[in-house]
Amino acid sequence: MAVALLTHSNAFAQSGVGDATAATRARRAANETDAINPGRAQQTCTSLDDNPSVSQASPSLPVRPKRIVVLEFMFAEDLAALGITPVGMADPAYYPVWIGYDDARLASVADIGTRQEPSLEAIAAAKPDLILGVGLRHAPIFAALERIAPTVLFKYGPNFTEDGARVTQLDWGRKILRTIGCLTGREEVARAVEATVDAGFARDAQRLAQAGRRGEQVAWLQELGLPDRYWAFTGNSTAAGVAHALGLDLWPAEPTREGTSYVTSEDLLKKPNLTVLFVSATEPGVPLATKLDSPIWRFVPARSAGRVGLVERNIWGFGGPMSALRMADTMTETLLSLPAPSVSE
Repeated sequence: MAVALLTHSNAFAQSGVGDATAATRARRAANETDAINPGRAQQTCTSLDDNPSVSQASPSLPVRPKRIVVLEFMFAEDLAALGITPVGMADPAYYPVWIGYDDARLASVADIGTRQEPSLEAIAAAKPDLILGVGLRHAPIFAALERIAPTVLFKYGPNFTEDGARVTQLDWGRKILRTIGCLTGREEVARAVEATVDAGFARDAQRLAQAGRRGEQVAWLQELGLPDRYWAFTGNSTAAGVAHALGLDLWPAEPTREGTSYVTSEDLLKKPNLTVLFVSATEPGVPLATKLDSPIWRFVPARSAGRVGLVERNIWGFGGPMSALRMADTMTETLLSLPAPSVSE
């Protein structure tokens, strides 16, 4: 995927200052508990053997790790939301571009290589007491990571259903946040973060309902820098989970392994009621008309009706709950700036 050439602005500003109060209080309480009783056992955490979001884990883990290395953006975001600064992270230069949550906290974290090929030497130099990675990428080096510090690898994403219930990457991201909360002894903070996210979802859903936009069919398309070829986030993606929370209908609904599928403008021709939210991958200021330059786009009903909205800044579709809240805010704002489908459509 083309890397966006974006400058980070006040990310998550729409999430509401008041919503962060509960999470802030919980972080302060956790910090005070750390100071008073640093050896407090984790009472509410279940065994990782029974945790469906974990693919591999060291048999012995620290009760309250202080020096954590993260090999994926989501885990850096989750630690920041829990009030924890990692001692090392992969691809830190790209975190502000793709995630941007609590950049100030993560600005000086040590670079331990890329997410695909982290440096074992750099990880060891950070002297971690816990390493968090992704099984999809890091299973081949699990033994090497374990020799440095206890390691937990998370599964990339869920199956489409679990116990008969539909599951999205948003559900999975929330499981991972809770697990990291347990691993770090910050279960209460994790619950407060989820409460903040749920409050934001409810606020956005209410705005859409009041505007008569509930049930509207939307597509969350990611520009890839390829001629008339895009990622459409599918029914098991984080975007699908967000859309469902907002009372919207995400297209396409079919699940895929990665939560995305390739589409072209031709796939949109027979979707008269569809509203397209188009996520840019270029620097700000490139007009939407320049991006939709294939001859077919002019015949797409959403475009001719003015229902294609440009999301200027990349919203990471594979982040944690705070990224999902930013997506919800952006999805709501963009949708409300566009006309609703007419009854005749």
